[in-house]
Amino acid sequence: MTAATSSGTSCSYTRRRCRHRAWTASPTSPPAPLRTAPAAPPTSESAPGSRGKIRCPSRVAAESSSSRGGGTPGSWNLGVAHSATHRKDQRNYVDVLFAEYSNLVAAAETGDIASLLNLMNDVYVPAPDASTAKIRDAQIRAAALAATRGGSASALRLLLDRGADLGLFEGGGAEEDDRLKCTMGIECAGRGRAEVLDVLLTDRRVGGVSTECRDPRNGMTALMAAARFGHVACIAVLVDAGCDVDARSDFGSGKQGGGSTAAMMAAENGHAGALNALRAAGADVNLTREVDGKTAMQLHREKVAGEMKKLSNMGYVQGSSIGDYATEI
Repeated sequence: MTAATSSGTSCSYTRRRCRHRAWTASPTSPPAPLRTAPAAPPTSESAPGSRGKIRCPSRVAAESSSSRGGGTPGSWNLGVAHSATHRKDQRNYVDVLFAEYSNLVAAAETGDIASLLNLMNDVYVPAPDASTAKIRDAQIRAAALAATRGGSASALRLLLDRGADLGLFEGGGAEEDDRLKCTMGIECAGRGRAEVLDVLLTDRRVGGVSTECRDPRNGMTALMAAARFGHVACIAVLVDAGCDVDARSDFGSGKQGGGSTAAMMAAENGHAGALNALRAAGADVNLTREVDGKTAMQLHREKVAGEMKKLSNMGYVQGSSIGDYATEI
């Protein structure tokens, strides 16, 4: 395409497409010399008799970011790209972490100590810099939580020895921290994870888990959860830690705080062994709850009578085993 200038001379133009901009004209001959300014914003160089050449902003951004290279997904977002450590070393280290992460969590949750030791010695070695250390620490923390969830006290202790942090003092605020502390202790007690519960309560590297914290959904303590599901070993751990054996749940409580105690929950669910353990620990089995005025002993007798009636209806003779169960308390 040709166009005439105001002086009568003609100049040849080519149409050039720049992304995000309209078609612009640039002279084909003679080309205007380009000035390099890497840090400056896109500029236009003017040439006699032309409107100038405009550099595309997207192309400038692509050129400036091309030096970052590839890398593990998410690693650059954690500041790896801005570290002083060689980027290739960072990428290699983080790539191996992500490749072995699922194996680490599985070994921690199942208590596979041999595999866990191999991973910690060969893969989860000290990080090359602070940025990659964040990724390593987050993965080890997840593994420690998996060990807690899976009930492997030995795996949890191993990870704590290697610097694992359960993150009880991190998060969005005090309310979130308290929920995490209570959830860990109550879930371990309710699932019968006595050894893990002992680590959570006694190991100072964990910190923050209390015997008296309550589930925000129902006001239950860890002792109540252990009694409700009949976990005598967990009851012993909590009693040794100094828990309140006569604490009441919020559920069913009136103005006088007449909710269920751990002894009531053990009796109502037919766990005579747990009820015996609580009574031996000093629990008052004659406290009444406001919702119905029943004591733990009354609930126990009702439960035993119901079980005996079931067996009688099924055609069994009320023999010594039933008699022992009825008189165990």
